[in-house]
Amino acid sequence: MQKAITAGGINYSVNVPDKCPICHHYGDTQVRQCFHNQKKERVEILFQCVFPDCQSYFIGYYPSARVFTNRDWYYLTPQEPEIIIFKKSVADISPQFVNIYKQAEKARALGLDDIAGPGYRKAFEFLIKDYAKSLTPEKGKDIEKKFAGAVVDEYIADKRIQAAAKRALWLGNDETHYLKKWESHDIEDLIVLIKLTTDWIDIEQLSKKYVREMPDEKTEKK
Repeated sequence: MQKAITAGGINYSVNVPDKCPICHHYGDTQVRQCFHNQKKERVEILFQCVFPDCQSYFIGYYPSARVFTNRDWYYLTPQEPEIIIFKKSVADISPQFVNIYKQAEKARALGLDDIAGPGYRKAFEFLIKDYAKSLTPEKGKDIEKKFAGAVVDEYIADKRIQAAAKRALWLGNDETHYLKKWESHDIEDLIVLIKLTTDWIDIEQLSKKYVREMPDEKTEKK
């Protein structure tokens, strides 16, 4: 949303964030104060979240006040990561995946995408290997030594999990390599594929649970 502000005696119309970077609720962000930082040639705006349980202050930094061609902020601070709460079945399989993923989220919240990307990739490898070990614990040592892609091919039979996991690994590798192979996809797609993989794992785990707890009567008679 755009709002009119005055900084250094100059009037501007700027894009104001409609989502708090701290509590992540959407709302009509309030402009509290505006500054023209002449030394750094930028406009700094003090915002306040309107969500009653938050009401935090944060600052938006905008491009040079002298050449104000871009109305978008280029950085908001402070920022808190919007942590995904993973299903219990996934957290039980790989607590280290959840731990590393949260660290990657924190890096991304600070604008450190070049660090966050490899972090997501590392977290996902823990998930894939721990999941494979839960399926075939007797192969645990072999799984630990193999590349994650080989683990997906050799130890994960569910086609839905396999398809999402392969693509997550492709994009994860792009985050660690000098040249990108999948230039039309980015870290946002990687996050979606990781979430999709965890959703399929949770569905599979729940399905197995209810099959165990409620066996088919015909199967029991046999």
